[in-house]
Formats: sequence, structure tokens, C-alpha cells
Amino acid sequence: NMISQTDKKIRKTILLEYQNRLNGTSKNPKIHIYNFPELKETNNEIILKNVKYLINENLVRGGIDEEGENMFPWITKLTPLGIKLVEKESIRDN
Repeated sequence: NMISQTDKKIRKTILLEYQNRLNGTSKNPKIHIYNFPELKETNNEIILKNVKYLINENLVRGGIDEEGENMFPWITKLTPLGIKLVEKESIRDN
């Protein structure tokens, strides 16, 4: 299963932000996923697809709210599996 670099980057950005929120080190603790500075140029549909993936893979706790045509993904926290993945990725990056 080939994941695009874009999808990988988006997932990593989301996971890292929620890890930072968990640790109290987030610079933007109240900002919605669609407004993360690193994702500003990214289409909301693509962000939504990646949030769904993170939820379905049990890496985060969250859901999708629908308002008419609009879908708003939300995440409450990383799961233990998500935390493990972020820690593994962080080690690889250093």
C-alpha cells in the first residue's frame, strides 16, 4: 500500500501536534486541525481523509461532525498506539 508523501506528512503533523498538546508544549493548543499552520496550504478534503485514517487505525480518539455539506474532524487525544508511533518516528528523525 503506497501512501503519498503528502499523506504521510499530514498524518505526522497531526500526530505531533496532539503529542505536543498532551505534553503541554503545543504553540497552538486550541487551533482546529484545518487551521494548523503546517497544513494551511492543504485542501480540507485531504486533511479529512487523513484524520479518518488516523481514527480508523486507532492512532487517535476522535470523530467527524457533519454540518450540512461540511465535515469537521475532531481529535481528543492520541491512543497508546499513536503515542508509540510518534515516539518511534521522533527517534528516527533525530
